[in-house]
Amino acid sequence: MRQLPAETVFCVGEAMGKMIWPFMTRRQQTISRNLRVALAGEELSLDEIAEFARNSFIRTTANLVSSAITSKASKEGLGDLLTVENPEVMDAAVAKGRGVVLLLAHMGNWELLTRMHRTFPEGTKSGAFYRPLNNPILNERVLKEREADGTRLFSKRDSLHQVGGFLRENGVIGILADQRVGMQGENVSFFGRITKASPLPSLLVRRCKSEVLALSLKTVAPGKWSARYHKVEKPYNSSNCMRALEEAMKVSPLDVFWLQERWKLYISGEVPLREWLSKEELRGEKPHRAVIWTKPGEETRSLPEGFQHGDVHYERVSGKSVDELGDLDQSKLLPIDFVLTFSADDELWKRGKELGIPVYSLENASE
Repeated sequence: MRQLPAETVFCVGEAMGKMIWPFMTRRQQTISRNLRVALAGEELSLDEIAEFARNSFIRTTANLVSSAITSKASKEGLGDLLTVENPEVMDAAVAKGRGVVLLLAHMGNWELLTRMHRTFPEGTKSGAFYRPLNNPILNERVLKEREADGTRLFSKRDSLHQVGGFLRENGVIGILADQRVGMQGENVSFFGRITKASPLPSLLVRRCKSEVLALSLKTVAPGKWSARYHKVEKPYNSSNCMRALEEAMKVSPLDVFWLQERWKLYISGEVPLREWLSKEELRGEKPHRAVIWTKPGEETRSLPEGFQHGDVHYERVSGKSVDELGDLDQSKLLPIDFVLTFSADDELWKRGKELGIPVYSLENASE
């Protein structure tokens, strides 16, 4: 791929995406559900979102394939691939001398992010957080390639004192902050939906008194990308950081990596639904959608104490076939986030799993 022009590589990636898409049933569900939340309120139909999901997958495949080019581009070649629309914003942030935390999203050709320091003010040190790969041999290779250009990489195993020292030396450190985190995350509104976000960016900014910016990266033509910095409102807390990152992602939703279930609910034996509900204190513009699935004779049963929540809108249905769950999910733009049933139902659970909808039984919940 590295022997071909960037435009050609991008087009090859698009062709690959078109061929792969029909076979990616589970990924289709994930992308579609993410987009139904993110684009709710944009006056799009479900058919239009389905087409958007397909185009998003094709764009993501093209961007991933294009990383073969951008990861090895020379300084001169980088100028042909990437345009920074407002470099003066980063210049002003670096000039304050306290370091900069750069909020990044898996968006566009994000391998370009490891080369962004070439566009920073001369002499500025560049760093980034990364997730070590499970394969140690492959991890060593990727780490070597990404650090070859002068970017220092930090993992979650590194001490925050090291990262803080890097910022205090007026370094710029990038953090991919768009992906979901577990129950240890901080409650924030993201695209109007309450979710968990990593507190790390705001923690570093407040501890080191650094500046913070968000960055958007969009495809402007096959093999060409454009970056733009977005300012974060003060105070630099997690809510304002995620709001700025959301605005950056809205620059080109088609370029966003939607293949991870961003608004996943952590409902399991270890984290029961009641506990999840007790931790969700905020109210979002796009509430969670839930279904109370009842059988004949259960129509009048009420939910146990602790299951009512202001950010969850319940729909009660009775006498439905499990095959109708998909139609019920598609009856509104926002997807169903979970189903509650008063008695265990293996068929309903299997159907929910096929659709990516958790089914939670209240059979043993106290009344």
